[in-house]
This record gives sequence, C-alpha cells and structure tokens, in this order.
Amino acid sequence: MTTTNYPNGVTSFGIPIYGGGSGRVAAGAPGVAQGVAAVIGNTWFVDTVFGGDGNEGNSPQAPLSTMAAAFARVKSGDVINFRGRISEQLVTPVQVFDVWINGLGNRPRHADTTPLGGRYAASQWGAPTSGGVAAQATLRVLQQGWRFTNFLWTAVDANAACLEIVRNAGAGDAERDASHAQVLGCRFSGAGVGIRGGVAGVFTEIPYNVEVGFSQFDNMTTAMSAAIECNQWSIHDNVFGPNTNQIIMASRAFTIARNTLGTFTAAANSGGIDLRGGQGANKVYGNFLSGTYSHAG
Repeated sequence: MTTTNYPNGVTSFGIPIYGGGSGRVAAGAPGVAQGVAAVIGNTWFVDTVFGGDGNEGNSPQAPLSTMAAAFARVKSGDVINFRGRISEQLVTPVQVFDVWINGLGNRPRHADTTPLGGRYAASQWGAPTSGGVAAQATLRVLQQGWRFTNFLWTAVDANAACLEIVRNAGAGDAERDASHAQVLGCRFSGAGVGIRGGVAGVFTEIPYNVEVGFSQFDNMTTAMSAAIECNQWSIHDNVFGPNTNQIIMASRAFTIARNTLGTFTAAANSGGIDLRGGQGANKVYGNFLSGTYSHAG
C-alpha cells in the first residue's frame, strides 16, 4: 500500500482525503470548467500549547494557537485539526460550508494541564475559563455540512449549549442554515446542553438532516435539546450516561437507534426520550433505555 503525502504534512494511504490538498484550483485550470473554481481544500492546524497565531497554520510544524485564527483563514471544504484546550465561544464564518474540525487525541478527554503533559495530545473545546459569556454556546454553526469528530465539548454554564445547530428564514446569501451537520466520535460533558437545535426567537427555521453518532454525553443538564422542531435527525450508536435530561426534542421523522441511555434525574420520568411537540413519524428502535417511559401523547 502506498501513501500520498501532501505539502501540508497530511498523509493518506493512497486515497485523496477531503481537505488534504495544497490549495484551490483557479478557474480555467486543466480539467476545470470555464468560470468555475474547483475547491480542493486546505488543512489547518491549531495547537494551543505550542502554536502561535502569527504562524502560517497550514502545517503541523507551524500551527495556529486559536480556533478564531483558523476561522479567519478557513474556506469551504477545509479541514481543521487541533490539539490542546480551545477556550473560545465562537460562531462559524458565514458562507463557509463543509468544514471538518477534528481532534487529534486518541479519545475525547479533558485537556488538563496537570499532570504535566496532559494537554499535549488531548483535544477539548470549551468556553473561556474566565470571562465567558453566560448562556452563550461554545460554538454556533451557521452554514451547511460542517463535521465534528474526536474531541471533548464543554459549555460555559447550565443554560448554554456546547454546539448549536441553527437555521434562519433568510433568503439567498442571507440564509443561515446549519443543516446536514455531522457529529461523530465526540464527547459532551458537564453542565449545559450538549447539542441544541435552533434558538427560540432568533433562528426559528427547522434544521434538517443532522447526524449524531458514536458519541458520549455525561453529567449534562440536557444531552440533546431543541428550541424549535427539528427534522430528519439521525441519532445512533451513542452512549448517554447519567444526565438530568437525555433527548428532549420536538421532532419530525427522527431515527433514534442503537443508543444506550443511562439514568436521568428529571422530574416525573420525563427526562429520557421525549419527542413531543413535533409532527412525529419518528423511528425509535434497538435502544437500551434506563428508567420509566410513558407512551402517552
């Protein structure tokens, strides 16, 4: 098996990887239709321990130190690899689609400073340890197709979400729509909401076709919630540990399959899977459910 080595230090076993290119092909280049710029995509690197925002950021040898600096550079189709503890509350850039943010640790865990070296490989994204904005999400996604893999998320407080998937009623270039997102192999831990769909009174259109898989939620106020109805989300193969609430979402045509749901402490046994408020037609199968459930309504 041969490897494909890219100029920015990313290696693929003979297979071109999305975001593994060295830049963008200009319109009119060989094989590119007239007037069309083909997106190959760059890979960016963020290292909160050894990086610097004055670096180029496009190689492991010269990483950036903040996700904000990566967002200032990122374009549609790019990849951002990071390690260390990101301590920022951000909103994704407008008109930027299909970005992949990936943690470089072996498993999602806290990027602790002690014991010495504990943050050198781990990948965590949370709010600032001081000066964070109360009730504000760690990250709000504004455009389609973003992917998140292999890092730990934390929120600023019990009223904030780690990740917000939103959509507005704007038309044309004013549309903000985070549909078609993927969250794979991540962990959400601590007070707050793991993943929230929509924001009441602000982003009131339905986020569509979001996949949440192979992830873990523990010790959260609510693992997954929705401020508005959400449509055709696939929630599969996750582990929901002890949380106050598990999945509380007004849903339409959801698939919730092969998840393990631990104990929950919400009153009246309403904190497990509660999909009321949506148009229904949901498929819930193959899950291990801890607790007492009612089929009423």
